[in-house]
Amino acid sequence: MPHFRTNFFLILLGFLFSIPVFGQTDQVLKGKELAEKYCATCHAFPSPSLLPKDIWVKQVLPQMAATMGIKEAQDSLGVWENKSKEEIDILKKLAIYPSVNMISKEDFLAINSYYEEASPKELPSQKLKETPKSLDNFVAKTLFIEGITSPKTSLVAINEERRELIIGDGTENQIFVKVQNDELFTLPSTSSPAVHYLKKGPNSYNFISVGSIAPSDLAQGALYEMDLNLNSWNIIKENLSRPVYGIWEDLEKDGIPDFLLCNYGHHVGNISIYKNGNFNSPPLQLGGAGARKIEVVDLNQDGLLDIVALFCQGNERISVFYNLGNGNFDLEKILLRFVPVMGSSYFEMRDVNGDGKVDLLVSNGDNWDYSSVSKPYHGFRIYENKGEDLFEESWFYPQYGAAKVMALDYDEDGDLDLATIAFYDELQNPEQQFLLFENEGNFTFHPKFIPEAALGKWLTMDVGDLDGDGDTDIVLGAYTHNFLEYSKLLVKGIDEIPNVLILENQKSQKE
Repeated sequence: MPHFRTNFFLILLGFLFSIPVFGQTDQVLKGKELAEKYCATCHAFPSPSLLPKDIWVKQVLPQMAATMGIKEAQDSLGVWENKSKEEIDILKKLAIYPSVNMISKEDFLAINSYYEEASPKELPSQKLKETPKSLDNFVAKTLFIEGITSPKTSLVAINEERRELIIGDGTENQIFVKVQNDELFTLPSTSSPAVHYLKKGPNSYNFISVGSIAPSDLAQGALYEMDLNLNSWNIIKENLSRPVYGIWEDLEKDGIPDFLLCNYGHHVGNISIYKNGNFNSPPLQLGGAGARKIEVVDLNQDGLLDIVALFCQGNERISVFYNLGNGNFDLEKILLRFVPVMGSSYFEMRDVNGDGKVDLLVSNGDNWDYSSVSKPYHGFRIYENKGEDLFEESWFYPQYGAAKVMALDYDEDGDLDLATIAFYDELQNPEQQFLLFENEGNFTFHPKFIPEAALGKWLTMDVGDLDGDGDTDIVLGAYTHNFLEYSKLLVKGIDEIPNVLILENQKSQKE
């Protein structure tokens, strides 16, 4: 998170001496109009009610000033400090911090007055929610990796075919494999933390390394291939902009799978499509920065596979790119657009209510930004598919720091339940960082917890049949970003953090 200097506010006061004086009401009204005009050009308009007054004035608005070309703000925030020449060149090429004012100082002060006047002193607490009950049918097992006392588990993935658990740790950029007899094997290290694992074909798998966990515009990510048939481990694509997710899919139904990659980036980024898996040709690029995850589905039922994508960063949204055939896609159509402080972090498309249409499961709680206060609107949501690209919120469970939601039928009753994790919170209820929501129908879900969830802070999660007994297990990966995150657990009396928590489903064994 950037370091904010207090002299920026003295600079703002200095502006006042060269600006005509408005009445306070006029200034606020003018600021409201200007905010709706300027803010909505980059992202959904954020209401002043979304953040406390101090956060707006001292942290968020100075950032806006810097990106609108106000040099005093750029200097005060040190936007060029601690960056390599390569990063600076990228930022200047993209005009992230323009050298000329995109807004007058008078107009900026009017916007500042509006947010200062209309915002609350503090945010309300999250609304009362159903108290979680104890989770039955699961046995929690901790997994510790020797030599890693402060885990940075960037990846957990279940390989159901081989009954293996894949674990990526960013401490030494190492990948481990836990096999059926609980032995732990080490794969060759990656150049940066591994964040995604996917199957390419029989005994052939890909790993994606992100480059930098922290925001960066440097293209340092890579795509690896592991072929068990050839006993080989190779880098097949380098210099990627913080890649975080990929899938193989035959978009043209020509029998040859294409590779779709989410380059999250920072100010740069996109969805890249490598036709027929050809990494030597320039990819088709869609969307922009913040590409987090994609689902391939025939959304408009025309027989062609469309791409639905979640974009995070400033311009948070879920969009669809309709397949026009012959490798072409229509322009981006936004299905849902969120304000920048929503903290969108993950989504899935599943038919939750069994009406034959895929709904949107969304987690929003990413709080590593310029406004890291507890937000009452963070949590887990279901947007019901009403048809014709209309999605309406049908369920919301407030949860600070919501990081990921995944659908599964853990009790095998034929409907979809929800597994969730929250990471970006202050551990008010550490045992509720993982919750399992039992589906009772009609978008009614009852939360359940397991005490062992209090043993770590969980940034990664996967679901699948790990032990091969026919039911769905859950794995959680612990991540301690820095000593502050580690100390939060120490204060709770936890001095040994497991790398992974395995929740073994006992459903099949009780039948």
